[in-house]
Amino acid sequence: MQRADSRTGGLIENVGRAAVLALAVAAASWWAMRYARGPAGLSMLWPGSGIVCGVMLVSARARWIWYLTGAFVAFAGVNALHNGLGGASVLLSLADVIEPTIVAWAVAGKVNDFADLSRVPSISVRASAATLAACALSAAVAVVALHGLPGFADTDRFAAWFASHVLGIVIFATLTVVAGLLGRNLFGVPGQRLAFFAELVLLAATCWLVFRTGLFPFPYIVFLPLLLVTFRRKFAGFALGTSLVAVFAMTAHASGYGPIANLAHFGEAWRALAMQVFVASTCLFTLPVAIVLTGRAALVKRLATSEREYRMLADYSRDLVIRFDANGMRRYISPSAHEMLGWSRDDLAMERWDLVHADDRPRLQQELAQLHARGGSTTVLYRVLRKDGRYVWIEANASLIPGADARFAPDVVYSGRDVTTRVIAEKALRNNERRLRAITANVPAIVLHVDKDERYTFCNAYAVRDLGLEESAMLGKHIAEVVDATDYLEIRPYVQAALGGRQVSFEIERVLRGHTRHYQSTYVPDVDEDGAVNGFYAVSFDITELKKAQRELLRLVRHDSLTGVANRLRFVERLELAVARSRRSHRPVALLYLDIDHFKQVNDTFGHAAGDAVLREFARRLSAHVRDVDLVARLGGDEFVIVLEQIESVADAQAIADKLLECMREPFALGQDANTTVSASVGIAFATHPVDDPETLLQKADAALYEAKRAGRNVWRMAG
Repeated sequence: MQRADSRTGGLIENVGRAAVLALAVAAASWWAMRYARGPAGLSMLWPGSGIVCGVMLVSARARWIWYLTGAFVAFAGVNALHNGLGGASVLLSLADVIEPTIVAWAVAGKVNDFADLSRVPSISVRASAATLAACALSAAVAVVALHGLPGFADTDRFAAWFASHVLGIVIFATLTVVAGLLGRNLFGVPGQRLAFFAELVLLAATCWLVFRTGLFPFPYIVFLPLLLVTFRRKFAGFALGTSLVAVFAMTAHASGYGPIANLAHFGEAWRALAMQVFVASTCLFTLPVAIVLTGRAALVKRLATSEREYRMLADYSRDLVIRFDANGMRRYISPSAHEMLGWSRDDLAMERWDLVHADDRPRLQQELAQLHARGGSTTVLYRVLRKDGRYVWIEANASLIPGADARFAPDVVYSGRDVTTRVIAEKALRNNERRLRAITANVPAIVLHVDKDERYTFCNAYAVRDLGLEESAMLGKHIAEVVDATDYLEIRPYVQAALGGRQVSFEIERVLRGHTRHYQSTYVPDVDEDGAVNGFYAVSFDITELKKAQRELLRLVRHDSLTGVANRLRFVERLELAVARSRRSHRPVALLYLDIDHFKQVNDTFGHAAGDAVLREFARRLSAHVRDVDLVARLGGDEFVIVLEQIESVADAQAIADKLLECMREPFALGQDANTTVSASVGIAFATHPVDDPETLLQKADAALYEAKRAGRNVWRMAG
């Protein structure tokens, strides 16, 4: 609802503005056709287009279409009143709105730049070119509209239209722009308006005497009061003065009055041209004066403002500002001196080297001597004694400037601020950095910093030692220049993640100096206060020994500690996988369950150490006489199992069992020239599709083992 009301209000405002402009344009155009009509049936001065152009220049582009529409309606009404309804009036009205459209488009956004004198020439050239081009185009359209009408040649109409519309744009666009920029101050600020009106009355009276009474046959007399108004009121005086002269002169001339209208020996066209030249000369004569005076006033105002602001900044600045000559005489001391140092201005009126810390005094004197010798500016940090006996750190910037008298040495302007807190903080920061470096240098980890361009900016001493690289080989170098190409490709995703603001941790294996090393790395983004990522910190620990310990632990968990073959855990996992693969491939799987015959007698006769030796040798012979794809495992005591895959028939399993029984016939060495003979019993479970589950297969092999024992041992038996 509020949005709809806002749109309605905006529409009403735009229509109202366009209507007001249309009334002003209609009134100005009616005057031009009624009281300023010249040869070729056209006005000698056309203010309407200039008014529209000026309004557009000081308005938002969104309102231009409304102003152009209102102006077109006003022009069409006036043209219809003087030329009748028809296509000619429409074309003439179209020609009238062409001019402000082109000029406003060319100069839009540059109006306020007239305050900068350096921009005036370029803007004036731009505006003049646009005005001439626009008026030439509109004159061509007007000639087309009036072509064929009796009384005047097309060239006469083109010249009359072009001249009157150029003057209208120059004079009345300027007046409208100045009025838009100054507002109520167009006639001066309060207290000056009465004088301004008096000057305009003097100008109007001069125009009346010249153009109505005939007492002064020389029209250029009006330049004197016009120059006075321009000199005193600058652009406002120029805009109002030239407009007043143009309207008064043109009205009088069209009515047959004035020194130019009385030149009977010239034709009407030449007299009109002379009048237009006169009006143009008023603009050319007074416009430079207005520009120069306005610029001078702006410069004076800026100078006064700058001086006032500088004095205010110096007086109220918390920084210490001092100006002194080559002899050390203080020409200015800011009030902040007492607040910062406790000394009064009188205390600091002359050189006080005794207040400068003895350790800093020679350096400061040298800096000032070099400043006087080479000029420019310098910055120095030193300590100054406060009145309460404490020293404060001052950071001072001193510059050499011209002195009050050019015959003498230049002065020095000195601006200093108390940076004691900063110096203490920087010292603490350096101490912290030194401690941090000591920590990072001795911590058993690689600590690096990489910037957002993937270049190393820091590496600790451990990194230098561990990686075998000098700092110079890393700092400032891209990661890809330091690490192997394969390693860079592996870590690059983590680098990108860290530079994207995410903390990442990962493990990597690298070969350094011929040895394989394992590292656990963490990348932490380096994020500043604004949330921008400036790089990342990398911390890497050498976990090579940990990896070895993990592998050994894993081996112990999944292998029998006495014999080195797989233990029950690994056997169960492998059997489950073998059964699953058999179901997918429809290929058989076999399980051999082995038991050492009369193993208890070995322990009882030779001792448990000998029994352990027998178990180790038994496991070794089993492993040596099966394929790499087969698994040998010890379930406990003297019980072993073998998982057979990739076999084609029962005969294959039986052949392996025969080979295992055969390899046990060789005596087992027990040490100290003691030997013993060991045999084994074997139970075979052979499964084809559909395969039994692992537990059932193990039970069948166990049952077959007991059948072999009952059969006298040292034999194998198949599960039924």
